Amino acid sequence: MGPRILRNLSVMLRIALFLIACLPLTAPAAATDPLVGVRAAFVQALEAVPRGATTEPDPQALQDYPLYPYLLAERLQWQLGRLPADAVDTTVEAQAAAFLRQYGDAPWTRRLRTAWLRMLAGRGDWPRFQAQYLEPRADTSLRCHALRARIDQRAGIDPSSADAPHADLVAEALAMWRTGSSLPESCTPVIKWLRDSGALDLEARAARLRLALEAVDPGLSRYLIKLLPEDQRAYYQLWIDVLSSPAAHLDRAFAAQLEPRAIYDAFARLARSDPDSADAIVRRFEAACRKGCYLQSPASPGELRREIALNQSWSRLPQTVDTFRQVPVEALDERGHEWRVRAALWAGEWELAARWIAQMPAQLATEPRWRYWSARCADKLGRNAVARAGYEPLALENGYYAVLASERLDRAHAPRQPRRPGDPAARARLAMQPGFIRTREAWLIEQSAWARSEWNEATADLDAVHLLEAARLASDWGWHLMAVATATRAEVFDDFDLLYPRPETYRNDLVESARAVDLPPEWVWSVMRQESLYEPRARSAANARGLLQLLPATARNVARRHGLATPSIEDLFDPPTNLRLGTAYMREQYERFGARFVLVLGAYNAGPNAVLRWLPEAPMDADVWIENVPYNETRTYIQRIVWNSTVFGWKAGGEPQRITPLLTPIPPATGTMAAAAP
Repeated sequence: MGPRILRNLSVMLRIALFLIACLPLTAPAAATDPLVGVRAAFVQALEAVPRGATTEPDPQALQDYPLYPYLLAERLQWQLGRLPADAVDTTVEAQAAAFLRQYGDAPWTRRLRTAWLRMLAGRGDWPRFQAQYLEPRADTSLRCHALRARIDQRAGIDPSSADAPHADLVAEALAMWRTGSSLPESCTPVIKWLRDSGALDLEARAARLRLALEAVDPGLSRYLIKLLPEDQRAYYQLWIDVLSSPAAHLDRAFAAQLEPRAIYDAFARLARSDPDSADAIVRRFEAACRKGCYLQSPASPGELRREIALNQSWSRLPQTVDTFRQVPVEALDERGHEWRVRAALWAGEWELAARWIAQMPAQLATEPRWRYWSARCADKLGRNAVARAGYEPLALENGYYAVLASERLDRAHAPRQPRRPGDPAARARLAMQPGFIRTREAWLIEQSAWARSEWNEATADLDAVHLLEAARLASDWGWHLMAVATATRAEVFDDFDLLYPRPETYRNDLVESARAVDLPPEWVWSVMRQESLYEPRARSAANARGLLQLLPATARNVARRHGLATPSIEDLFDPPTNLRLGTAYMREQYERFGARFVLVLGAYNAGPNAVLRWLPEAPMDADVWIENVPYNETRTYIQRIVWNSTVFGWKAGGEPQRITPLLTPIPPATGTMAAAAP
């Protein structure tokens, strides 16, 4: 079966797939696509797998289809999965073994191999486990199974002897042991072997406990401390206590001279939850340290006070600037340098902000962010020539701060796009390679895991030039998420045709939805690009779904308020439905936040209640407010969408763009903004 399949596949590639490479791939189901029929047959066969193994031979056309090995793997995995845990089916397992021998480490073998390895491990069938095990593909759980297989093979040999022929096995087991994270259940027999044999000595136990403490994991630490003799626990118990209840134990830890790392981790936790108690404690430390102090970095008194200042800045407390004034420059890390400038900007202390920018490390100060704010401070302080000298070169660049600089110069901004001619011939050659053919087919039938695996394999060894052509190939297909990801790997950030498409697939629905709620389509394109990168079936870890990443509850509430049909979970993957509900929700937030779209973006990403907490006490410039958004993700989200809207507006009309409507001053939390949005 195997050689015949490969021969047929080779023939098909030579005859038919060149045609595919040359098709207008934005219309994959066009009649000129020679794989339309067999693709549909493959999907039907794949959907039939859970209903049972077929006894009829597959048609030759299906066997010749590029993804046919995936179908075979799915069938074998289904058959293996039906076996009782302690049962052996020599026929099915022989077929699985033959399949894995034939295809080695090909992408379609990996799920099957992993599933079978777990079955063999559960059965204790170590010889066959070892025959199929591939170390580079194994996760920690499988690595522990592999260690156990080798341990069982060498049962009866004393592992405590450094001269034993399996010293390498002891070393590998100890390397697995040394982690500050919890280990999977499959590692328990390996740990027991180390303990029973004496290889898990006191030093190894203490080392892992320390790693768990350094990872600030009190739960794991409480388990690991039980592995130490009672007379060796006191120091580590104090460390656990101070991490668990910093306010109650920091003074005791200081008196006992617990190491600075432990003091810092506990203090940082306290500063986040109770900055007032943290301030009282650091004052006691500072008083004690005037007579000499054991505390050193990362827990010098200045560094501890820095943690208080950081947490005050994230809450925009009025005393933040004064607290930062008490932090020595040498105690500032990158966060400290950045947030003390942000605090000064929030407080309107422009002279202080300029001075603190000047004290930043050179590498940090030369970033576009701080070049802009240096010029902005000079602008506010009436140093017009200095401000202009800062704005001018920045306005010639790309990105959020370049757009802000253009606005300060009272100019529209046009993104800079260097000329990068494509190489259609190279792209066509890539399209004809089997890995790219399988990738495209997997993407077309919405098998995203297969498609990603095949793409990663196909692009692994490409240089930057061919990576860019691969990105363009993905864009030709309409797989914009992978196009952007691959262009990023090629370090191409300014090919705006590639990176900022407006797919015809969604154009009409998006424009109609945006106009129905009186929002600029460019804003919706910008949000969609940031939320899903045009993937209609995108799903976040928080369970947000579809092009505009709507939570099911939010979508249902929006539908109810607008008199629309209640959407099902699957409805949220339907582009017209998702766009209609998403733009309606944007409009609600737009009205809720007084037509300040930057606040809408903050609410869309972090929730309206978070934005309400972040509103100033008095009107504030939009750029200052955005810079002080305390969630790094949300601040970056807003800035990227402001830049996205600039690019989309420029692409739509070919004219330089102004973002003046996005820079309307941010109002205080009064009037209609006094309560959370529905």
